[in-house]
Amino acid sequence: MDFRYKAFVSYSWADAAWGKWLHHAIETYRTPKSLVGAEGRHGPVPARLFPLFKDREEEAAGSSIGAAVEAALGSSEFLIVVCSPRSAKSQWVNREIAWFKTHRNPANVLALIIDGTPGAGDEPGGEDEECFPRALTHLVSAAMEITDQRLDAPLAADARESGDGKRGARLKLVAALLGVGLDDLVRRDDHRRARIRTAATAGSLAVAAAMSGLAWSATVARDEAVFQRNESQDLTEFMLTDLRGKLDEVGRLDILETVGKRLMTSYDRQNLGKLDADALGRRARVLLLLGEIENSRGNLTDALKTYQAASATTAELLAREPDDPQRMFEHAQSLYWVGYIAWQRGDLAAAKRQFEGYDALADQMVAAEPGKFDWQLEKSYAQSNLGTVASDRGDLDAASKHFAAALVIDKRFYESKPGDADAVIQYGSSLSWAAKVEGRQFDFRRSEKFYREGANILGRAFMAESENYSLLFELVPISLNHTFSLVDLGKADQAAQQGQKAVALAAKLVRHDPANTDYLNHLTWSHIAYAEALLGRGDLAGAEQEVGNAAKVIGSIKASDIAKVQWRVGANHRVQLLSADIARARGANGAAKTQYAALLRSLASLDLRTADVGTLSTLISAHAALGELTGDPAHWRAITGLLDAAPQAPNARASVGLARALFASGRQAEGAALTKRLQAGGYAAPRFLAFVRGQGLAIGLIYPLQSADRSRFGGRYQGDWRV
Repeated sequence: MDFRYKAFVSYSWADAAWGKWLHHAIETYRTPKSLVGAEGRHGPVPARLFPLFKDREEEAAGSSIGAAVEAALGSSEFLIVVCSPRSAKSQWVNREIAWFKTHRNPANVLALIIDGTPGAGDEPGGEDEECFPRALTHLVSAAMEITDQRLDAPLAADARESGDGKRGARLKLVAALLGVGLDDLVRRDDHRRARIRTAATAGSLAVAAAMSGLAWSATVARDEAVFQRNESQDLTEFMLTDLRGKLDEVGRLDILETVGKRLMTSYDRQNLGKLDADALGRRARVLLLLGEIENSRGNLTDALKTYQAASATTAELLAREPDDPQRMFEHAQSLYWVGYIAWQRGDLAAAKRQFEGYDALADQMVAAEPGKFDWQLEKSYAQSNLGTVASDRGDLDAASKHFAAALVIDKRFYESKPGDADAVIQYGSSLSWAAKVEGRQFDFRRSEKFYREGANILGRAFMAESENYSLLFELVPISLNHTFSLVDLGKADQAAQQGQKAVALAAKLVRHDPANTDYLNHLTWSHIAYAEALLGRGDLAGAEQEVGNAAKVIGSIKASDIAKVQWRVGANHRVQLLSADIARARGANGAAKTQYAALLRSLASLDLRTADVGTLSTLISAHAALGELTGDPAHWRAITGLLDAAPQAPNARASVGLARALFASGRQAEGAALTKRLQAGGYAAPRFLAFVRGQGLAIGLIYPLQSADRSRFGGRYQGDWRV
């Protein structure tokens, strides 16, 4: 049987660096010529071992294996498991092993130990040191369930210094993959290394002789080099400022990357130890530029490494000149980007630490040069970042204070430069975040007002600069979020108009740069928002078409990018929910029940500790729909149980599901209190109004909440209406 991949590398995202090392170590190995074509245990010995599949940048804890990963596993001859205490606890790694054991040859599972102790889990208190995933050491049933029946511990390559070391571990794995004896491979590798050392020694002597002859000419060229260095620094500054700004406007990642790589090539040719502080600062900014590009493409791990390299440089520069505002600024940018990656990965504690450091530096910048408005803007950015984290943690009071502080600065910036694109983007972004917090606090009217104002400001600016893709990139999300807010207020016709506009704007982004996964994200959610609006006004055919369009965008993502694009999972679940909602609206209850049940199965392994509010809302909505369609009380119990277990406060959609569950469970007083709170904020989505009518509650009648109601629903059950 021919396989597309020689091996699938399974690892915990926390061990991503080892996964990358292993991938490179195996794919770059060249089989000794004397062995190529010889008969090995797996057939003729190949010259190279590639490709390997290693395409997950972050572990989606609790999620089921997707179709793309299953396809890759099924197309791989071997499975290599990177074994550590992290992977031993990883549900994802265990599921990949279980899938391979039940669908492929279990004998082709190889192990690489990088940390921990094999068998430590068998001893009391040793669970945290166990490096072997349970699926590796136990029998897996045909249903992919890990049984209690132990198997012999697998023979493993041990990359630890106390074991085989990296070289020995690499050769062990290569021997197994090639199907040849380890001794032959080690002996031939020793001969190869000896030849390389001999060649390297001879080359070094030749270089030394040549360098002595160049010493005099280097002295003559010194003055010219000083002139060229000054010219180079001026050019670098131009590329990082004026040219960067123009390239941002046209939104071309490929051109930005070319500029960034050219700059890094220039720095790589220089002795970093002899660069002055300003030159090192510029180099750090180049690293941040390259990190932004990797991040825009969904390559979070590569982006983080670049950001961390920049952060190390800027931290050192700040330590040398702690009172220099420019050094503060440079390090603040590094802290932001490292924190941003943590935020994208859901590590809110790490993100908060980085953003607090950024905020402290912004305070120092303002104190050092209070008249420089650029530093006040840095304070705004820092406050907005902290507001985002506070919002995601459910601390809405703190989030509101942070965003209010940012909004004051950004409004002043906008009013001082109303035609400036940067000022428009900054103010529009602050309005968008303020709108989100208002929605989470159940003030849907005020939320819509902020979204409308931001969309209008950005829209007018884009009409004046229709090829400014930085403006367009900010206009699309606020437009689609405005669509959702209008749906929640029951303004279906206005929502449909806004949704149609959002789709057109997002499509322009994607046409401009089809490889940009951020642009694809905007287009997908624009289709979803438009579908929600059309469903709200009863246009089922139109809603179905938009759901199909969203699915097409998700399906267009390259296989190599699927594991990197985290938003794809949540969007796909929302598409499934909308499809079921449309079937139900058509009266096809049987089909709807099937689709809701399928959605619940795909979410069955969801880890509530890390689930975002949108995914939690989707799960609750599916349970609520099945509760109404089947009358099974288990769905209502599931909803109340989910909300008790999840650390995130539910959004408005999930709160409607909770209200349904409370009424169905005989907890009418609690259900009525939550329903009144939604009504008080102006929530009037069609399905909510139908539910209210069904309960015989007065629509539009606002009841002041009693203190007991506020204590129950004013804290955890403050919701975020948004996706």
